[in-house]
Amino acid sequence: MSTQVTILGNTGRDVELRYTPQGTAVANFSVASNTVRKRGASSEQKTDWYNVTAFGKQAETLKKYLKKGSQILVRGKLSLSAWETRSGEPRVNADVALQDFEFAGGATKNAGNSAAEAAETEAALSSLHVADEMTGDALNASEITAEMLEALHETEIGDEPFAGQF
Repeated sequence: MSTQVTILGNTGRDVELRYTPQGTAVANFSVASNTVRKRGASSEQKTDWYNVTAFGKQAETLKKYLKKGSQILVRGKLSLSAWETRSGEPRVNADVALQDFEFAGGATKNAGNSAAEAAETEAALSSLHVADEMTGDALNASEITAEMLEALHETEIGDEPFAGQF
């Protein structure tokens, strides 16, 4: 069973990139999303973890620009799978097949860049917004590289296997 989901959170680890035998890029990373619930005078914070898998140019772009702690908005298909630990405790994995994303925060990978290049990349990524296909809102192309645009609009997942099926 899968359903569409939108998650705003922070990456829990650096993006892991690998390639299938057919040459398709596959990226895996985790996203933590916090929820605060008020119960009377007290509040309780809960963190939900999602395993995200991206394919193609999206995968390569994410590897290039995300690092542990980066804030990101992901949209995709959520699949839940129940399993048990060796001691018999029930667990549930939440896996998301990425369809679309937005860089939501300022933490990006700038290793090896000059201060000016880092500032330019940071500005472009922090202001990145995906066009609304229903209304046709325009993207600010002057702030986004062609590579990032291609990755944002590449939504075909096809019959590629999901995380853990390799």
